Amino acid sequence: MGLEADAPSPMEVRRAHGANPNANGICAGPRREKGETGMLTAMIIDDEKTVREGLEGLIDWEKAGFRLGTSGKDGREGLANILRENPDLVLVDIKMPGLTGLEVIKEAKSQGFSGHFLILTGFSEFEYARTALTMGVEGYLLKPIDEDELLEYVGKIKEKLEENRFLEQYHSQNEDKARQELLRRVVLGEGDPKELERDVALYHLTLDGDIFCIALCREEDGEVDRESRNLHEKVRLLTEGDNACIGKFSVEDETILVGRSIEYGRWKERLEKRNRRVENYFGSGLKIAIGNNVRRWQEIFCSYESARYLMDQAFIFDQEDILTIDLICGLEGKREAVTIDWMEMLIEVGEVAGIRKAMEMLRDYCTWNLLKEQEIKLMLVQDMVQLQMRLEQKYASSSLSREALQDILKQLMAAEDMKSLLECYEHALTGLSGVIGTAGGGNVIRRVYYYMEKNYDKDLKLEAIARNFNYNSAYLGKLFRKEMGENFNNALDMIRINNARRLLEETDLKVYQISEMVGYGSIDYFYMKFKKYVGISPKEYRVKVQVTGKPE
Repeated sequence: MGLEADAPSPMEVRRAHGANPNANGICAGPRREKGETGMLTAMIIDDEKTVREGLEGLIDWEKAGFRLGTSGKDGREGLANILRENPDLVLVDIKMPGLTGLEVIKEAKSQGFSGHFLILTGFSEFEYARTALTMGVEGYLLKPIDEDELLEYVGKIKEKLEENRFLEQYHSQNEDKARQELLRRVVLGEGDPKELERDVALYHLTLDGDIFCIALCREEDGEVDRESRNLHEKVRLLTEGDNACIGKFSVEDETILVGRSIEYGRWKERLEKRNRRVENYFGSGLKIAIGNNVRRWQEIFCSYESARYLMDQAFIFDQEDILTIDLICGLEGKREAVTIDWMEMLIEVGEVAGIRKAMEMLRDYCTWNLLKEQEIKLMLVQDMVQLQMRLEQKYASSSLSREALQDILKQLMAAEDMKSLLECYEHALTGLSGVIGTAGGGNVIRRVYYYMEKNYDKDLKLEAIARNFNYNSAYLGKLFRKEMGENFNNALDMIRINNARRLLEETDLKVYQISEMVGYGSIDYFYMKFKKYVGISPKEYRVKVQVTGKPE
């Protein structure tokens, strides 16, 4: 609504200084286009179309930092637009049909609108303007509106809005930091439970009635490049856009993720896909351990402990990028330990395939027993030292030097994962076997004889053993007779009969059972051999031992 013709106004003073208002009482400039979205928003409410259009073009709103929202042609329409669009600044006429400007302001504020108001008024309506000022209105503009006066008001309001936004952002960031710190304490189980419960309520950190699980992330090799912050960047790419992750924070060389509304199995599938993206981008992915599901915030610490335990097993599960409890639950059967005696035999015989098989058994044994990295490494170091000592006694001239042994032990302790550890151990054993194997004919025959002692229950043939040792069978037979003073078959018979005597003395096994256990498929052949070397039959030998208590 415009001013009455005889109403005195500050505009008359402005006109005297060169201002040139148009017929509608607005010092009009060229029509301006509305600003782009993402800026502050201003809205004009006036019952006169020419006034609304004049204000839209009076200043460069976009340059002033505002875009213009939907205007209102009366109080009711203007109020509806305010509540729908929630502008930052509203220019509203005092007197309008339907609802007055004061009524619009009062009703908008009662419904929670917190934007700024500038009222448009004439001199005769100044009392209305004074009333509006008591309602928290930012200021008033006397018609006809002056461009500089409008720009000054808009500039001041923009500064306030930006300051408020900065403060809101600052407080929001601080509150978010406080929430994340609280979440960290909940996950790690730090602090008094009552204090945690109080803070959870204080920050409205609603954590009950949902599924939660914790994931730990670290570099695949366990190292963190702190300069390039690779871990931070990898985790950012891993969690980008993942609404299941409600929090993340770092502890030493790991990042902890808090998952919500997703079971660990489904989260694993999602993180597997995202981790492949990380690997493609960075050249290496992350090692991730996901804890079990919990349903109360007081139990989130349990999920963290579960993930922590799984990450401690990352060394033996080096072939898995993402660890869950399913890996442990999926272990079946009991794995046999790899004995030092068997390993010694494999080295002496030079059975490379057997050593490789032993490495597979060793991995299975460590996995089944969930041995930790240091436990495994110390076990292999101790075995390596024992093997060296045993072989040094038998092959003094062909054992490893102290320097070579120390180098092997250092390599074992420095291995970054199970795969490289077993490769190092296998290489050391085959190398040790090679040293013994090149030490001359005497060592070869001792190795053959040791093999016979360990495998006498099998169907041993000189030809097969010769192939195993890469020797011609005829040459190996001559070498054996020369070193041992008897031929291969006689030596094998003696080993078998000596073990048969031991079983007859120490067990109640039947003779046919003992015959099979020492490598004789035929009971008659066993009787013949036993009588040849002992002088009496197996049954007579057992009776004699039982009566006299002596084998001889």
